[in-house]
Amino acid sequence: MPRRLLARCQPDSIREFRAAARQRFDDGISLASAGQRTGAIYLWGYTAEMMLKAGYFAVIGLADTTIVARSDLRAAINRGRSMGIAWLHQGAGHNVRAWAELLVAVRALAPATALPYWLAVEVQRRGQRVGQLWNETLRYRENYAYLHELRQVREATGWLLVNSHLL
Repeated sequence: MPRRLLARCQPDSIREFRAAARQRFDDGISLASAGQRTGAIYLWGYTAEMMLKAGYFAVIGLADTTIVARSDLRAAINRGRSMGIAWLHQGAGHNVRAWAELLVAVRALAPATALPYWLAVEVQRRGQRVGQLWNETLRYRENYAYLHELRQVREATGWLLVNSHLL
C-alpha cells in the first residue's frame, strides 16, 4: 500500500522550503487561472514566507538539509524582536513583512553578507506588499480578492522566487 501524503512529507529545511515554495507558486498560478483569486493569494503568501525563511536560515549558516525546528523559528522571531522588528505574537511564524525585515537586518550585520541597498529595499518592499494583502488566517475568511490584489501578490512573490538565489 502506498504511503499517505503526510507520511511522504520531508521535515522543514531550507531545501524543503525552496522546493515547496516553487510548487505552491505554481499551484497559485493554476488557481488564479481558474478564477480562484483568494486561493492563489493564500498559496503565494506561503511561497513568500518560505522563500524568506530559507534566505534567513541560509545566511545564519544552516545547511540546506538541516531540519528547521520550531525552536529555530522561535529563536529567529525572538532575534527579530530584539533587533526592534515589530513582530506580533498572533501568527508570528507567518509574518512575511517581519521575515523580510529580519533577513535584511541579519545580512546587514556582516559586510560579506550585506545586501546592496537597492536589493535590501526591494526585499523589504516585496515582504511589505505581501504582508498587506496576505495572512495565514485568510483560509478562514469568505472573501474574493480583487484583480489588482492578485496581481500585486503574484508580482511580489514572483520577484522573491526569481531572486531567491540573492536572498
